Amino acid sequence: MGNVVVFGNQKGGVGKSTLAVLYAFWLSDVHRQSVCVIDLDTQANSTKSLRRFATGVETIELFEQGGTSTVATGGQSIAMVTGGRLLADVELAKPEEVIPAFRNNVIRLARDFDAVVIDTPPALGLRMSAALMAATAAVCPIELEEYSIDGVTDMLKTIFGIRQRYNPRLRLAGIVLNRFNPHSLRQKAAMQELALNFREFVVPARISIRSAIPEALAEGVPVWQLPKSAARAASLEVLQVFELLQQRIADPGEAVRAETKG
Repeated sequence: MGNVVVFGNQKGGVGKSTLAVLYAFWLSDVHRQSVCVIDLDTQANSTKSLRRFATGVETIELFEQGGTSTVATGGQSIAMVTGGRLLADVELAKPEEVIPAFRNNVIRLARDFDAVVIDTPPALGLRMSAALMAATAAVCPIELEEYSIDGVTDMLKTIFGIRQRYNPRLRLAGIVLNRFNPHSLRQKAAMQELALNFREFVVPARISIRSAIPEALAEGVPVWQLPKSAARAASLEVLQVFELLQQRIADPGEAVRAETKG
């Protein structure tokens, strides 16, 4: 069964959708894996970036028991299960109904694909809880700005709490430093605090603020396919982060050792 990787943070604007989309592209392009991307956000940013891979299946269907039996790839290596405004209704549903339904449907998809990538909303609720209960790995993107450490702390408490109570397979793959500005004293101070508190969880690489990344996603392609010289530096950073991240995802023992040290 394929890995189910959740990109989540309880603080918005940290690049969850960007990294989820790029990671799906990376698995497809570099590792030749079949990938199902599930967009749990009402803003549907991942859906917009991967619109050419849309399958006709909406994420809201995954919260219904037996809601969808097949997600067809259409001959492509990425299959997009689309988000949208209707997902807000999930938060009003009965947890004992929608969470098991979502988990069962995701497990079914993990049998059909090499990997399932889930982009979550920027708040703790039924959708994020359902995603973590179905996941094998969680990735926590962080932008080193004010309140970022608090957001990471809350997210780690959620991940470890859900693993202890509901999903023993869940592991923290890593905290990813995103949109880093090396000239910002505020970000450098936040990085020092992050290193002091969560050193073992942080992926030892970072992604700087790069205009090529949003440009590529606006065109629906990974940054390493963007025919611009500015995309080269961005590509090197993104690819390095994913290589390090994948080591922890592919080897759960690596994540366990990091958590033990942490």
